[in-house]
Amino acid sequence: MARALPARFPPHGAWPEMMRADLAAAFFDMKDTKHLAEAVTRGEIPPPCGTIGKGRQKEPIWTRGYCLAFIGSRYDGGATGRVETEDYADLV
Repeated sequence: MARALPARFPPHGAWPEMMRADLAAAFFDMKDTKHLAEAVTRGEIPPPCGTIGKGRQKEPIWTRGYCLAFIGSRYDGGATGRVETEDYADLV
């Protein structure tokens, strides 16, 4: 098993269209790539949409659009018809 890499935020604040695991971990607010992999296994994060590289250099990638579509389909469904019953400000 590869060692976990810490989550890495984009240096200029703009999320790239294609992200390796360390950037995807930051995008999904994970501590590191180990936590990202565990969340993928649980279905909380989408699996990689592809790979780059060849052989031992092959790395999983996520695209920004793919990640946003996953978030939208998983968490935005019914958001317009939701009735607020909890004060979410207490959670922050």
